[in-house]
Amino acid sequence: MTSRQLVLEAINHRATSRIPITFDAEKEVYESLYNHLGLKTKEALFDRLHVDTWMILPGNFMYPAEEMKKEEKTNIWGYKTRVTKYSGGTYDELFFSPLSGKDDIADIKAHKWPSPGTLDFSHFPQEAKQHSDRAVIGVFTWGAYFIASFVRGMEDLMIDFALRKDYADHLIKTISGISSAALRSMLEKYGDGIDIVYMADDYCSQQSPLFSPATFQEFVVPYLKEFTEIVHKHNKKFLLHCCGAVRPLLPMIIDAGVDMLEPIQIRAEGMDPSGLKKDFGKDLCFYGGVDLQNILCKGTPQQVADEVKRLIDILGVNGGYILGPGHTYIQVDAPLANIMAMYETAYGYNLI
Repeated sequence: MTSRQLVLEAINHRATSRIPITFDAEKEVYESLYNHLGLKTKEALFDRLHVDTWMILPGNFMYPAEEMKKEEKTNIWGYKTRVTKYSGGTYDELFFSPLSGKDDIADIKAHKWPSPGTLDFSHFPQEAKQHSDRAVIGVFTWGAYFIASFVRGMEDLMIDFALRKDYADHLIKTISGISSAALRSMLEKYGDGIDIVYMADDYCSQQSPLFSPATFQEFVVPYLKEFTEIVHKHNKKFLLHCCGAVRPLLPMIIDAGVDMLEPIQIRAEGMDPSGLKKDFGKDLCFYGGVDLQNILCKGTPQQVADEVKRLIDILGVNGGYILGPGHTYIQVDAPLANIMAMYETAYGYNLI
């Protein structure tokens, strides 16, 4: 069974001899692993870690090419970020939201929105073919709520949801319309070889969703359902990223047609893996799960191995689980020995 077949079996809730494995990390972690293992390419690293997935990002996913190397960059959606240093590396921090404080629908209409064609998917078919032994994940853009939180600013957007519903509705529909067109273009013109479509849309803190289930139903579910229907029409699976305490929203997420959920942040409220498997395991394929807040960064290699086995024993029963980090990106505070223990244990732990 190829890596691709292994992943597709898991998504379809069929038992496999071993659990499928995924990987992603901060750029500094990639470099450390390359040096540690004496490797030079992402392909070689994925072979060494037994990774079964391959993700493809569109060109201009975040920034136009001319912005990429700047300290202060303007995103394709119009918000601005600044390169910020921390003890392990750098990240891009938001410092300007173009619609912050602009409370009229006319301001939304006047904003310079990207066209769907800004996102470049032309390289997808060739890259998918090159990695066809793995399950190929195609990314089109972030979710409309997530983008709105950067373009509008989080505080203003939360107030919009409560007091300026017409504004919020217009903003979300403007963004989701662009995203929908980009998704259709990706799948209709460049979708050959893609198995899974991925979208990040973070609605939650570690304690709870950031807004009520009723607000989620009103503003998020319509575009989420539209996107999953487009994806399913093209016989692909839909993978939703949402960190934190997403459990209260899961019935609506499932009803909207989502097939897979990432990253399964098990220390968040309500995210105990046993309860998730019991209540939602027939409907969702769980993707991620290995705790980055305590186990991977602070534990010993043996504790990491024990946790990997525990998660597989719980979430991997009768399929429906792809093991990976409990945050999309493994962070720089994870010792290399722990990362290696995670992947070697997952690969060698037989289910059947």
